[in-house]
Amino acid sequence: MDKSLGLGFNDKQYQNLVYCRDLNSPGNLIEYFLGAVHPQAFTSCLAAIALWPKKDSYVLDMCASPGGKTSHMADLMKNSGIIVANELYSNRRVPLGNTLARLGVVNTVVTAYQAQEFPLKHSFDFILADVPCSGEGRFRLSDKTKALRKLRKQYAIQDLQKKIIVRGFDLLKEHGVMLYSTCTYNPDENESIIDFLLKSRDAEILPLSLGPYEDLGLLGWNGRHYDKRIGNTRRFYPHRIDSVGFFMAKIGRR
Repeated sequence: MDKSLGLGFNDKQYQNLVYCRDLNSPGNLIEYFLGAVHPQAFTSCLAAIALWPKKDSYVLDMCASPGGKTSHMADLMKNSGIIVANELYSNRRVPLGNTLARLGVVNTVVTAYQAQEFPLKHSFDFILADVPCSGEGRFRLSDKTKALRKLRKQYAIQDLQKKIIVRGFDLLKEHGVMLYSTCTYNPDENESIIDFLLKSRDAEILPLSLGPYEDLGLLGWNGRHYDKRIGNTRRFYPHRIDSVGFFMAKIGRR
């Protein structure tokens, strides 16, 4: 495994990751078609690692497509327990199903609810809320003009994020753990959403440590001050980790 990033790759939590610096078109490899590997941004891999669902647990992935994080969690769980992979849009359930099948995931069922209205009939040990976002963390990988134009249309996305995080928290078991994550930098989609949850529910922000290239969550933005517990959230910037920009918050009940 490549240790050049100095991210503690000797640690047990990274043992199933391989960092490939100059591998072009990994989706064309025979190992990909055989289900031996799955390419994913390093920060995307960190989401499943941060949550780390245990064997035989009951897990909900609220916005699951295209299935990389779902499959990673299934691997960490040794294909045991149950993962509910929820994806509202039918065209996105196709790649989700393909990923699960190709990687041999057998502990997962797919549902098609709106994440913010997922039924409250059952509660979960672990929940991943990798929510829709403005995607600023991917600007280096996309056409910036197109990305900014798309961003201008998404001012209302924060309302959706608030609804999803509250519904996710309401679905947690008493000692359950939820991970809220985005691939954007905008505090209105990150720290502000966590601050909203802390004001709306009896939630706690759990400590999170994934390596030396993480930054603490912001405690204020644009004249606003956030709950000091938000210092336990984490930001990941491309110029420090050479991957997609990311934000994560690990959440439990008080």
